Amino acid sequence: MKLETFWLELDATWGLLCTDEVLKILGLPVDEPQLLLDLRRRGQLLTLERGLDYLYPGFQFTGERVVEPVVPDLIELAREVGWSQIDLIVWLCSPSGYFGGDRPVEHLHETERLLKNARNEATVEW
Repeated sequence: MKLETFWLELDATWGLLCTDEVLKILGLPVDEPQLLLDLRRRGQLLTLERGLDYLYPGFQFTGERVVEPVVPDLIELAREVGWSQIDLIVWLCSPSGYFGGDRPVEHLHETERLLKNARNEATVEW
């Protein structure tokens, strides 16, 4: 699948949210986008850079003012194993043998299993 097609599918399934949308979801002032930059720099949000804009996969938000607790751990693991955020997002949203063909994103509440399988995927040697 071409990457552009992948992003369109991700957007249709979970949404690729703009800065203003995420600020509202997190209950932050919409006139302070710097707050999201701080969260990105601290490894608290998955982010996709598209041109001059940043988009945020909607699956990482549990609802009002909450980011899935596993997201910072996944971002840290990705850094450790040399994955970019794009690599991580693609892995999360693609069918995986580690999850019986499910997409890892469908298992965000299984923290230990998700982190273990992400590490295994990133470090497997053939």
